[in-house]
Amino acid sequence: MKRIILLLLIIPLLFGCSAKKNKPEDPYRIAVITMMQGGEFWGALKNGARSARSATGAVLEFFAPVNESDYEGQITMVEKAIDQDFDAIILSPSHFTRLEDSVARARGKGIKVVLADTGLKNQAADFSITADYQAIGKAMAERAFSHFSADQPIKALVLGSMPNSTSMTQIVESLVQAFNARDNARIVSATYSFTDESIARDITRNAFKSDPDINLVFALEEYTAHGVANALADHAPICFIAFGTTQYEIQLLEEGVIDALVVVNSFNMGYRSVLAAVDLLNGTKPAKKLVDFALVTKETMFSEEHQRLLFQTFQ
Repeated sequence: MKRIILLLLIIPLLFGCSAKKNKPEDPYRIAVITMMQGGEFWGALKNGARSARSATGAVLEFFAPVNESDYEGQITMVEKAIDQDFDAIILSPSHFTRLEDSVARARGKGIKVVLADTGLKNQAADFSITADYQAIGKAMAERAFSHFSADQPIKALVLGSMPNSTSMTQIVESLVQAFNARDNARIVSATYSFTDESIARDITRNAFKSDPDINLVFALEEYTAHGVANALADHAPICFIAFGTTQYEIQLLEEGVIDALVVVNSFNMGYRSVLAAVDLLNGTKPAKKLVDFALVTKETMFSEEHQRLLFQTFQ
């Protein structure tokens, strides 16, 4: 009887000791799966994750399709991370429903899932880190309205990148709400470029042909902003608010072509996502906090705070 009791006491201890710890000889393996390979936004996020790798000792592997619109490619990468038994997955879902089954399967296998930047509609993750995209949309509208008198008609073109990400949906919804609350202001067209610069350029040119009175453009992604800027090269100056931190956009901001750049601290997002994944694996609850953002203007772009945001890649 004593031997049976002793075994009953030892077995739980053995199982407890078998839990993986983040040790140099056996570190946590974390898959970081972004929407696409290129882009300053995703580059800064990955640099932030790499910085956290140094701080935590976790091993990171990065995956991403070439284009944000390659939903199936991103699903395949999540499934690959599951099959390779990663301890955690950091994911920026390019579609708010198509990734749900894969996330559910990952969590069902005990893999911790942290959503970075974008979320899912009906499937919970273990943790999420994002910016307040509703507030971003509101700030963009308020900045634009400041250029017009109260009785001046405003006709806006809104160009997003992807129609099925939570971040893009929230910005557009917030812009629509702001325009509905203001007299003499309306959104002439709200459409998507699928992160294709040439598509954004053609949409902008066609919009101005259809309605030459458009006097405001919102470009909600960096490649989209490049396409809009190219379309506006031979156009009279208008209010142009863009999203991103590319060298081209920063140049256009300094030249006064872009009125304001929306900059989200994606470096911080990547850094905190890795810390959150490690906390979850260690049984610790990560701290909930929104990622900061700013509307950077020609007047503020050389401030220390905005320089840090504009050049996140070099932090």
